[in-house]
Amino acid sequence: MSKTHEVMFYTDGRHTSVYLYEPPMGVKQYVEPIDELLDLGIDTVSYAVGDCSVLLYDSKVGEHWGHNVDLTDHDIWWRAAQNAKAMIESGTDPLMLVCEHAQRRGFNFLPHLLLNMLHTPHDRVTNCRVADFTTGHPEWRVGEEPDYPQAQYDNPERLSFAVDQVRADRLAVVAELVGDYPTDGIELNMSDYAPFIGRAEVAEHTETLTEWMRAIRQVCDEAANAQGRAKRLVIRIGATLAGNKAMGMDVETWIKEGIVDAVIGMEVVGGFANDTTGLQDIVEAAAGTPVRVLAGIESANHPELSRPVVRAAAANAYAAGAQGVLFHTYYPAPKRYPYDDEATGRLRFMGYPDLLAGFDKKYRLGLPYNANTAASYGLAEQLPAQLACDAPAHECRLEVGDDVAGRAAAGEVWRCELRVLLQHLTYADRIRLIWNGEEIPEEAWRKADWTYQLRPRPDYAVDAYRLHVDLKQLQRLPLVGVNILSAEVLEKDAQLIHPVTLADIDLIVEYLPHRNALREDEEYFA
Repeated sequence: MSKTHEVMFYTDGRHTSVYLYEPPMGVKQYVEPIDELLDLGIDTVSYAVGDCSVLLYDSKVGEHWGHNVDLTDHDIWWRAAQNAKAMIESGTDPLMLVCEHAQRRGFNFLPHLLLNMLHTPHDRVTNCRVADFTTGHPEWRVGEEPDYPQAQYDNPERLSFAVDQVRADRLAVVAELVGDYPTDGIELNMSDYAPFIGRAEVAEHTETLTEWMRAIRQVCDEAANAQGRAKRLVIRIGATLAGNKAMGMDVETWIKEGIVDAVIGMEVVGGFANDTTGLQDIVEAAAGTPVRVLAGIESANHPELSRPVVRAAAANAYAAGAQGVLFHTYYPAPKRYPYDDEATGRLRFMGYPDLLAGFDKKYRLGLPYNANTAASYGLAEQLPAQLACDAPAHECRLEVGDDVAGRAAAGEVWRCELRVLLQHLTYADRIRLIWNGEEIPEEAWRKADWTYQLRPRPDYAVDAYRLHVDLKQLQRLPLVGVNILSAEVLEKDAQLIHPVTLADIDLIVEYLPHRNALREDEEYFA
């Protein structure tokens, strides 16, 4: 690593590659997703090699993507199969090609294995992503688990890793990826399509999964000795030790025994721009060990995931003790791919917390993209929250990794604004806001009417007012660490039946590079 904080980038080997081009792809097209990442401060590329049992390289132990298809109903996935097949038949293994190219460009390279991704059962018409291994053995599937409430969010068709044959199949693919290719290890995706055993199997098979992880560690070590290069075992999990343990994944033991080299904690509740509680638990478990903890930052095509939000998430992750960040599914709005200056700009300096501290940020607590994710781990999202006149105030946590007050004392804070979006608030209703234990007087906020506006805004901002509070002017700047916002309804128009709902909290922090400096967006004649 070139620095103490690792920046990892996940490219799924599909959306920016074999889906994008008509067959046959050339070498230049295959390596383009790697070259797009040059000079952005990225240390490690995580590269998806297909689905769990259908693979996009010349595997000798797994099935090739689309190998068993008579007829297909999916143009794009058929294209992917044809591209991989054409490259392999030309005498070039796509994975070897991309791996060696990435390393020549100066990246560490980790194949990314989706351990339990499934698709529709096989018949004469399929989508090219169906494996005989998974469809030929329905008895290996977990099935429905109506006695376990959290299982309602699980895929009952997924395979159970309590089955010996399933673990052996996946182990063989891992051994191939680290042993037959000059990779720098492997990343196992254990957050998507979890849990890997049934809820009813946890008590009996938690140790089974740990033994399987020990076997993976062994094949990584054997490959490292054979090739004379380190083979890191990196796992991607939901950022909650207790939630993973309840699913049968004893991550803390994997850390303490040195089975894994790095743990990537993916956002489970909200995002790291507002809550790093679970990430902190992983950091604490790894303290005193060589295991590196990274924060997985969601970066998909959501308009809310702006550059300031991403930077706030990274700042909070570093404040929580993370030693790096992973950018997952990087298709930032609005352009997505190929990347433009806005998309690449948000990646720069992400490995340098001291530089990151000086950038503008938006600490954000909003509606979840998928509330089922938190529920499956036994957790609950903070928002949305319904407010009522006869109910106590609703409290929300908002973490802030910046020392805003310290920067303000140095004259370097340009703006610090709290924004609170309330759905179904009317012009006649009265609200109380309490920030870190002190009430914010009504005359201190601006009430912005978004109830009916013909201008761009998220759908949830319809029928809503947004309250704007200048915390700098009020001298109520956020604390380093946890900040508490409480909201309650004092008066409510009884004719409108919808409850007032707290849906969105933003904390905008904008800086000056030094006292009395000009900001880049200031124009003399504006």
